[in-house]
Amino acid sequence: MLFCLRGLTRRRMWKTKALAFSFWAINIGLALMVLLSLLPIGLMQTWASVEHGTWYARSAEFMSRGIIDTFVWLRTVGDTIFAVGALALGWFILGLKTGWSFTDEELPYARDGGSPVK
Repeated sequence: MLFCLRGLTRRRMWKTKALAFSFWAINIGLALMVLLSLLPIGLMQTWASVEHGTWYARSAEFMSRGIIDTFVWLRTVGDTIFAVGALALGWFILGLKTGWSFTDEELPYARDGGSPVK
């Protein structure tokens, strides 16, 4: 997406502070989703399916246990951080449209006719 946006926007340098924040927030949010919720629930389901069968690991009885509810709610930590990163990315893209995500400096390859290869 950013590769395409680079070609579709003005030939000015980007202010990348919001973009860097977005990158880290989205990746940290995804990691927390996996580590705090998806992985523990998946491991618990794997253990339950080995001991009792797949039918039990996918049953409402298993999924309505208190510990599963706790892990489901823990996912909101990662979801929230991910959402903040997505909003920061949207803010950066809106800035490309309105101009506040650009510096006054021209891209190096924009001076010689647009070719990045000399």
